[in-house]
Amino acid sequence: MTGKPLAGKTALITGGSSGMGKFAAGLLAEDGARVVIVGRRENVLTAARDELRAKVPGATIEAFVGDASDGASVRAMLDFAHGLAGRLDVIVNSVGGGAYKPLLMFDEDEVMAEYRITALSAFLLARHGVPLMGRGGSIVCVSSTAGARSCMGLGPYNMAKAALDMFVEAAAVEFGSAGIRVNAVRPGMTRSEGTAAMFEDPALVQTFADIIPLGRAGESDDLAKVIRFLAGPDSGWITGQVIAVDGGQIIKGFPDPGPMLDLIYGKETMAQVRAGKAPEG
Repeated sequence: MTGKPLAGKTALITGGSSGMGKFAAGLLAEDGARVVIVGRRENVLTAARDELRAKVPGATIEAFVGDASDGASVRAMLDFAHGLAGRLDVIVNSVGGGAYKPLLMFDEDEVMAEYRITALSAFLLARHGVPLMGRGGSIVCVSSTAGARSCMGLGPYNMAKAALDMFVEAAAVEFGSAGIRVNAVRPGMTRSEGTAAMFEDPALVQTFADIIPLGRAGESDDLAKVIRFLAGPDSGWITGQVIAVDGGQIIKGFPDPGPMLDLIYGKETMAQVRAGKAPEG
């Protein structure tokens, strides 16, 4: 793989068993990196590893079962990746997710769970990963339109992604003197494992397409290509940036969530929520 932009380098990718994480893993392997994909479900992770190895013959692609929101697990996955060749050059954190319901229907544990997987995971990977990285290292996070534009039903997710966006800026300032860059991509409505149920409803997807200037929802490889760019040397003068890769969705935000919330939770329940009352049960 001599001559490829990431030849000899090692990349760790959380959320690497599906969606944009898996696509990005394949692209980084094509660019010559040793790749470690991380996920919580061993069977899905192993299948993804085998698929990627078949797609990029000769590449070093390993799998590690771990949880990016748990400190001990993060240290273990980073040590594993670093141990492949005594170096760690790229960290891609593509984990995240959240429930779709009004704020008054969340409890404390649910809110903290969303924060841990979406924002705390980025801190843990940087806190324990940066000491293993050298100059030229790159950290790439996956944010969301929800980090910049609010949407009823996504309150804790909005909060966590906004925290992630600010983390990118703070980390870029602190790690710049070590020659380590920190950036993020900001997807809008994009097909992935987490949005699979939404994509089964063409009418719902169309409500997003209608407000997206380029007229379609995103695919995982749309994001993976920009992750590849931010991980590689061509973006060597870019840090502290959250780059929207969303067909222009950020301009208008989200379609009206009211009809969907009414459908999911019922008009009577949503009437209580809109009146500032917490529904029972």
